Amino acid sequence: MNATATPPDRWVTDAPIRVFHALLALGFALAWLTGDEDGWRPLHVTLGYSLAGLLAWRVAYGLFGPPSARLAPVGRRLGALRRWGSAWWQPGGVRAPEQHAQQGLTLLVGLLPTVLLMGLPFLALSGLATHLDWAGGEEVFEEVHEGLANGLGLVALLHPLLVLAQSVLRGRNLARAMWSGRVAGPGPDLVRQERRGAALLLALAVLVGAVAAWQWESAREPSARAERHGGERHHARDWDDD
Repeated sequence: MNATATPPDRWVTDAPIRVFHALLALGFALAWLTGDEDGWRPLHVTLGYSLAGLLAWRVAYGLFGPPSARLAPVGRRLGALRRWGSAWWQPGGVRAPEQHAQQGLTLLVGLLPTVLLMGLPFLALSGLATHLDWAGGEEVFEEVHEGLANGLGLVALLHPLLVLAQSVLRGRNLARAMWSGRVAGPGPDLVRQERRGAALLLALAVLVGAVAAWQWESAREPSARAERHGGERHHARDWDDD
């Protein structure tokens, strides 16, 4: 009796990147949900600091980490997307439109996380400027922050939906790469070490940093709330005088 052959797969994502991906998705979702509630401000600010810390770690890991985590593919993805778009306008058009469309979907799925990572620094800075009322421009920074949050939230929501659509079209679970680190199909392993210790350190660092930020924000929230309410009353008096 012949044993059933195990389908080939390959290792493409290490543990630190998977932990980063999970923490970023969870933190962004919670920050988006708590953004409009004044009572959740300490949690929202804590999540903002945590996301900024995760972004800083990703840049450092991309610069000094293993080859599989490098940030160099970002430029290649942008170039590939440009070539894909220009192919539609070439004389004679595209020879295999359906295959070309699937290729475009693959490029878009890979590009959306890049858009999110590139937008997060501006989201964090506008949030910090709103929180600390830089140059008295709290209202302006708040509008910018809210607009960026909604735009990046749409990107964050679109990404898993496109991954699901691509998984259905290809007949295999592409989200598996961010769960187990492996994808189905032949080919060389892109990851040589799991680096579970580094993943654990990342999770602990985010937890410790979040607890510290939460305690600091909770301690200063009563005085900050009094300042905000005082400013609102002062603005209301000025409006009445006018």
